[in-house]
Amino acid sequence: MDNSGQGSLTYSTNHLLFMDDLKIFSKKEDTLIKMMNDVNLFSEAAGLEKNVEKSATNVQCLSSEAKLLDGLDSYRYLGVLEDKMSNILKSDVLKSIFDEMKKRINNLATTKLNSGNLFKSINEHALSLYNYYIGLIDIDPTEFEVIDKKIRGILIQNKIHLKPANKERLYLPRNCLGEGSYL
Repeated sequence: MDNSGQGSLTYSTNHLLFMDDLKIFSKKEDTLIKMMNDVNLFSEAAGLEKNVEKSATNVQCLSSEAKLLDGLDSYRYLGVLEDKMSNILKSDVLKSIFDEMKKRINNLATTKLNSGNLFKSINEHALSLYNYYIGLIDIDPTEFEVIDKKIRGILIQNKIHLKPANKERLYLPRNCLGEGSYL
């Protein structure tokens, strides 16, 4: 929007279209091929380009369109690893989430933030990783308990929380003398 002082407003828009993480399912291979042709026609008409290196298929006849998944190959869809049969590789995903979260907590631990800001940063920057994946992978309550224990271990390792300290304080809000609830 531009208001150049002439008393008239000028509007401009762009017509960029991004198609990301498109997944096509079909019971029959020939239907899948027809669907892929339609996607290609639309992409060409809209001026879209397909990134073949980031595309995958489990159908041999579409191997020219995307990387063919063989055997134990996996594909990352919305950041979640899947095998050839579109089964989520849950343990691999949980490990990668935890590794990234641990790295973020360790980085935050080196800052000079006060306790309240540190726990707020941990909640918003590190633990929010689980929020993204919560609808994509099923995480059992028992798995959350394991994750919680590992997080407490990281906090103890970084001397943010002491082992003999009351762990329930980690979950209490600051106005109740807690550290500012996490997870």
